[in-house]
Amino acid sequence: MTVRKKATRLQLPPLVAGEWRGEIVGSANINFGQSVQPGPPRQSVEFSYVILAASLIMPNAAFRWPGVVMIMAPTPMKTEHPDAGALFEADQLASLSLSLHVTRAQFSDMLPRFEAKQFRDFHFAVEGKEADGRRLVRSWGMGTARL
Repeated sequence: MTVRKKATRLQLPPLVAGEWRGEIVGSANINFGQSVQPGPPRQSVEFSYVILAASLIMPNAAFRWPGVVMIMAPTPMKTEHPDAGALFEADQLASLSLSLHVTRAQFSDMLPRFEAKQFRDFHFAVEGKEADGRRLVRSWGMGTARL
């Protein structure tokens, strides 16, 4: 008779509201493009965004969530965001996705600093869970030393 061991699932800590920290762990992947939206009238829409690999740390926790951060400049079709971003938990992976909102001017100011790899640490404030499973970001920030 063969005895099978029951697989032990990793118990991840539940996501909590509060002041989180993050650390960029790789290079920035900077993307630009354009897409024609069907009409009428047809409309060409630009898009600009940065994708970063990051380690995300909850308040009062030692566990570091692996994560992906996306910083997207607004398009002319959606220029206003009521929140500073959103945090999502992956369905099948032990990872998080953090989406941060910026203005087009702020995005342009950030680009040279990403290219020079000057950003490393950042912080963001997470609110309670929404009905769709995401958590809203109330504020965020990242800085760099002046060269």
